[in-house]
Amino acid sequence: MLLAACGPRRAAVGTPPAVPPGAPDGLRVTLAWSAPVDLDLYVTDPALETVYFASPRTRSGATLVRDTRCADGGPPPHFEIVRWPAPPPGRYRVGVDFLEACTRGTAEAAYRVVVDTGGERRETLGRARVAERNPVVLEFTVAPPEGSR
Repeated sequence: MLLAACGPRRAAVGTPPAVPPGAPDGLRVTLAWSAPVDLDLYVTDPALETVYFASPRTRSGATLVRDTRCADGGPPPHFEIVRWPAPPPGRYRVGVDFLEACTRGTAEAAYRVVVDTGGERRETLGRARVAERNPVVLEFTVAPPEGSR
């Protein structure tokens, strides 16, 4: 189902955590990191609607199923997850925002973005800096379901 992916590959500071396998159906986008920071995941669908912490559901069926914040206080690894049970075909854009450091002196965090759909996986590594939003760290295309073309 996943046709193509493109995006910058940057050297990461540290090693972001691995992401467990995704569900065989639908679409799952996961942001994973280990640093004591609040990173936010943004995923924009083909209709240009974005799912993120302030808009946790979209008309296309996306749901922000996991939002991790400094206040959660849990140990690493940290994850944010967006899921579509039946993703609409078309182009998607993934962004990452470094909202705040949870401890003093943390100004940079390595992350991993993983896209699971149709039994395929794409991922990119990157690094986020405090007060910096990266609106496009990965773009990918979901093909129409077989037989619907």
